[in-house]
Amino acid sequence: MRFIKLGLISVIVLFAIITGMASLLPSHVRISRAIDIEASAARVYPKLADIKQWNDWNEYLRSYDSKEYRGDSLLANGLTIRIDNRNDTLVEASWRQATGSNFSSGYRIIPRDSLHCSLQWYFDFHLRWYPWEKFQSIVYDGQMGPLMEKSLQNLKRQAEQSQ
Repeated sequence: MRFIKLGLISVIVLFAIITGMASLLPSHVRISRAIDIEASAARVYPKLADIKQWNDWNEYLRSYDSKEYRGDSLLANGLTIRIDNRNDTLVEASWRQATGSNFSSGYRIIPRDSLHCSLQWYFDFHLRWYPWEKFQSIVYDGQMGPLMEKSLQNLKRQAEQSQ
């Protein structure tokens, strides 16, 4: 009985320590990448504002076989992406995974002059207090960054070639 009591107390203390460490990590994480494009913002914007064009350059979407478009939404193997807001320099979307995870993303176009612009792509994650969510957020940049960079390179190539 003493060993069971000691084991139970140890598990509770260990969980409290891990939760305390996780509380030091932020509840909001933003993964962001940017690229300079030698094309006007007006040339880049349509590729972002129309979700049907994302498949031409977005590496995340290319990995899904079956895609169904419904207006400003895309359904693909349990993933739902919906464009929520758009204007001349910003396109915002919400992503919902089959697991129930929700996060948002955005594309911000920064015009430099009539022939050049910069594009920032970001993902925002709002995390609950759960230690496993907080510790998992540490690896998001390493998981998502390379695909974001490749996607932005694809978009840059397409925008610059279509001039």
